[in-house]
Amino acid sequence: MLTRRSTLAGLAGLSVAPSVARAAGEKYRGATVRLITERNSHQIALQETLGEIAKSWGVTLDVRNVTTDEIESKVVIDYVGGADTWDLIYTGGVQRMAQWAYGGIIKDIAPIIKAVGDPQLLAWDQFTDAARHAVTDGDKVWGLTCATSEQAYVYRRDLFEDAGERAAFAKRFGYPLAVPATYAQHQDVAAFFTRKRGEMLAGKPLDRDFYGTILCDKRGTFLWHTYENFVAAFGVSIYDPKTKKVGLTSAANLALVKAMKDLVPYLPPSHINLSSGEGVTMFGNGQAAMIGEYFDRQVLTMTRKGTPVTLDMVDFAFFPTAEGNPKGAVSGMRSGPPVVSIYGRSRNAEAAYKLLEAALAPASMNDMARKYPGYMPDRMEALQIKVAADPTSAYLLKLAASKVTALTDFDILPYPSILKASEIVDAVTGVLSDILVGAPIEPKLAEMQAKVEQIVAPL
Repeated sequence: MLTRRSTLAGLAGLSVAPSVARAAGEKYRGATVRLITERNSHQIALQETLGEIAKSWGVTLDVRNVTTDEIESKVVIDYVGGADTWDLIYTGGVQRMAQWAYGGIIKDIAPIIKAVGDPQLLAWDQFTDAARHAVTDGDKVWGLTCATSEQAYVYRRDLFEDAGERAAFAKRFGYPLAVPATYAQHQDVAAFFTRKRGEMLAGKPLDRDFYGTILCDKRGTFLWHTYENFVAAFGVSIYDPKTKKVGLTSAANLALVKAMKDLVPYLPPSHINLSSGEGVTMFGNGQAAMIGEYFDRQVLTMTRKGTPVTLDMVDFAFFPTAEGNPKGAVSGMRSGPPVVSIYGRSRNAEAAYKLLEAALAPASMNDMARKYPGYMPDRMEALQIKVAADPTSAYLLKLAASKVTALTDFDILPYPSILKASEIVDAVTGVLSDILVGAPIEPKLAEMQAKVEQIVAPL
């Protein structure tokens, strides 16, 4: 099971002589380090930083950018086939990292750290608690987190503060318009803001349809992450490791799925095929009143030149609470810092680790925090630098000090069910996708339950 502390906590005290990153890199001159990743806000920052350091060391950095789903299939196929194609792998969140760790696809880097790590560059104790917790498993370390990738519920403050809209909402629903604190209120607000082309919004006629909210429901990883937010909020136990029972026909999951399906009339028709990036882009293009998504992606989108919705038009809030949920969850959401790991068949594991260590060192992360608008660091000093330069990022400090129920993939699929994550994700999102396009809920939940029970039976 993951623990907040492991033997790595003592690595800060290892008697390794301090070094300058460039001098340390001389050993690896002429090496090639191969990275597979995707082009999101934190990975853009990281791969450019890796590239700069690699160049100064005389190391060739080969980067391949693909989608998150393509990473999973490509890496697994290469590993099973015996290929030594990669050195550094962007695993995404904890869920994929755990599966790959137990399958040998990624390396335990604790031995590498002990052999060649520089405690001043690694600066383990300066990572946030969540960052350390995410990658440690007893004495093993499965990679390094490279950013804070938390979620936020962003809403159009300009619309919520419009006097005409506020008066119309109060008349229709009998209470003041505000960012929804509960999922019942969320339903009302989403319904209220959904308008057809030609209708009025904040005193102006719409030139296209406008939606109350957006869910990114593309089957697979994207729909799973949407579902995880609801799982955290509605207090669903997908799998109980003590009883080995699956809870997908529970009252909590029934309420969850009904809440998701009830939102469908207020979503873009394309929601069933939307990725996270596409959903945030739609919000940035002025097509919806609200969206719950990754904070860094939202900030990057709304600071991009030419985006119609800018940061001065929005505000960030916690996710709604599902009242009466069995676990007493508050503003439940998924939490999963992004991780970069060493490929199990890497030809240059040591050089790859040292390059990653240098790119995520305190000074490097501070530079990324200053340079990249969408990059949200996971060291406290760098996060404070970020907030000082961009007060919008204060949301992350507010979140860290809150009582929000933020669940990792390990919380949602506790060991040993996490070992079957890919199969569970495929089964759950396949059935959920059917429900969201019109299939009856209760028979489909029975199907979902049966499929997952079969998947976890051997555990």
